Amino acid sequence: MKPFIQCIVVAVLVTAGLVQAADLTVQVAGLKNANGKVMLAVYGRAEEFLKQPMRVTAVDAQPGKVQLILRDLPVGDYAVSIFHDENGNGELDTNAAGMPIEPYGFSNDAAGNYGPPSFKQSVLHLPAAGSTVTINLR
Repeated sequence: MKPFIQCIVVAVLVTAGLVQAADLTVQVAGLKNANGKVMLAVYGRAEEFLKQPMRVTAVDAQPGKVQLILRDLPVGDYAVSIFHDENGNGELDTNAAGMPIEPYGFSNDAAGNYGPPSFKQSVLHLPAAGSTVTINLR
């Protein structure tokens, strides 16, 4: 009986460390030109939204639509921000009033009032089967 209990304990400990992972496919629509790159940031917590992304990636821009795939994200809730870095400087350029002058977007096509949307407005759920979302640039 003792070896059986030991096997159960080992099995529980091994599976407890496993985290379900899934792929998040993000389609970005509304690109007007092929200048620069499309920059994507993923946030897993409200406190880190627009401050400390858990993952970032980029692809070369092309007119129309591009697709980015984030592989092996833990199943859970996330918010995504995207911008088209048309001049390739790695930053979302803004005017003197702080308004973006490069195209940008958020998951759920969320929009804030007098500023960016909140994490809650932008949050999406990534299930174990994975998910595909479309973000329209504005």
